[in-house]
Amino acid sequence: MTDDFFWGISLDKERKTVCWDPERDADPSDPSGGLRGEHTLLVKQIVLGPDVREGEVNVVEVEAMGYQQDMKFPIAVMKGGGPHQSVLDLLFPDYPVTFKLIKGNGPVYLLGNHSKGTGELGADDDDDDALDEELDDEDIDDLDEIAERNNIEERRRKLAQSNNSKPKAKKAKTDDENQSSPDRNSDKKAKK
Repeated sequence: MTDDFFWGISLDKERKTVCWDPERDADPSDPSGGLRGEHTLLVKQIVLGPDVREGEVNVVEVEAMGYQQDMKFPIAVMKGGGPHQSVLDLLFPDYPVTFKLIKGNGPVYLLGNHSKGTGELGADDDDDDALDEELDDEDIDDLDEIAERNNIEERRRKLAQSNNSKPKAKKAKTDDENQSSPDRNSDKKAKK
């Protein structure tokens, strides 16, 4: 089961660095023990604030865990007076993730989704899993039947094509056919 939440931060000259870390940000007074489960962050959009001076360049950098090491790269370069928003599609499956305004004064807004997987299966999820297993077996049987029918239809189509592509032999007239039409022979004899 997953819970999704709207997420957003702003970076400006007074707050140049923001770190997304659900474990660190958990409320210690929360009776559930804070946030538990698997967290992911999907950054979908960056918006340049309306107060940015024309021509001012703002660069946002992210530092996050890569495959085997921490990675640090700029994710957006926005210039005042130009487009005020840009679509991003950045998924961060591990935390912490640090966003930093390395150039410019902002404000720059990053928006997206914070997903929290609880790892718990609800009662409906159990029913859905059983139904999925039933459908999977039935679907496999249906797919086997369809594949078999398609194979037979393919063979018939190829056979029909091969029969249509063979040149037909011309039928030669035999003496029996010439003699079988007495009217023609009698007409020929009569003209002589």
